[in-house]
Amino acid sequence: MSETGEVRAVVPLESNPEVFTDFAHKLGLSPLLEFTDIFSLDDPDMLAFLPRPVQAIILLFPVTQAYEEFKNAESVEELSSDKVIWMKQIVKNACGLYALLHVLLNIQDGLIVQQSAVANFRRNLLHGNANPVTLVQNIAKELYTNYSQQGQTEAPPAEENVELHFVCFVKRPDGIYELDGRRNGPILLKKTTDENGDILSDDCINHRVKKYMSLVSGENALNFAMMGLAPSMN
Repeated sequence: MSETGEVRAVVPLESNPEVFTDFAHKLGLSPLLEFTDIFSLDDPDMLAFLPRPVQAIILLFPVTQAYEEFKNAESVEELSSDKVIWMKQIVKNACGLYALLHVLLNIQDGLIVQQSAVANFRRNLLHGNANPVTLVQNIAKELYTNYSQQGQTEAPPAEENVELHFVCFVKRPDGIYELDGRRNGPILLKKTTDENGDILSDDCINHRVKKYMSLVSGENALNFAMMGLAPSMN
């Protein structure tokens, strides 16, 4: 944190459904929803255990040279859209926070508690009365001292370069989007008018994750994790 109180880097979040769920509930996610591990996108037996519908997916994957080349070549597909809320990542190692906020800002209104932090921010943002930088800074200050220290593995220092990255996938009325603060805007993966809220009902997410998996090799192939936002089982 700088002398002015501005958060420039945070301790990375762990890909842990309990940590993300706790943080999301504090920000305004309905208590009827929670994050859960997704171990496969194409194994029927594993998918059968997932509560449905899955409203959004957060993916953790390794950043490799092959990925960076793919991302740079694909940048022409990025776009501006009034159908989805996207924010540029300005805080180092906060990709988990941005992925979580992108999910909460883009799921259906009825899945967010009224007058919560996220509900108020989304309303102000859509009316041009809020600055996304302010939201991220306020939440990052809390993240720095609380949620980044939770989880099952030892957290690295905030200023350390971390070679893992979070993105999220959300379903909006006009299509399925990938939201990544390291890019220059949202990516429309597929246009759709399907009103089914289950993002796993479309195979474009499976194809996208497999594409990212094809860009890694060796031990990096083990550094993938997925969480889905789904009905709570409690």
